[in-house]
Amino acid sequence: MSGAQIDAFAHDIVAHLPGVKAALREEADAIGARAEGLLAAHFKGGGAHVEVTSGRVDSHVALVDPAALSIEYGHAGFTRASDGRHVGPSEGLHILAKAADL
Repeated sequence: MSGAQIDAFAHDIVAHLPGVKAALREEADAIGARAEGLLAAHFKGGGAHVEVTSGRVDSHVALVDPAALSIEYGHAGFTRASDGRHVGPSEGLHILAKAADL
């Protein structure tokens, strides 16, 4: 008796279906909106913002700022080379992870 066979390219076929791409974009837009709200609750100024982009298949939600990694994941304490000022450690805000319910 033979088992079921799945096309090796099934993921690629499904990913390119128009309804799938639209659903991914819709979810990315929803995640982006939640992320913007979470970010706004913490930052009243500065240039940090959330961008939602879509390619041929995937959609992406990104936190855009030179300090995006530190905003998302936090950082250890350090001394600035420019002025010698000590900056204490900071926990990350996990904006994207919370917005995506991860």
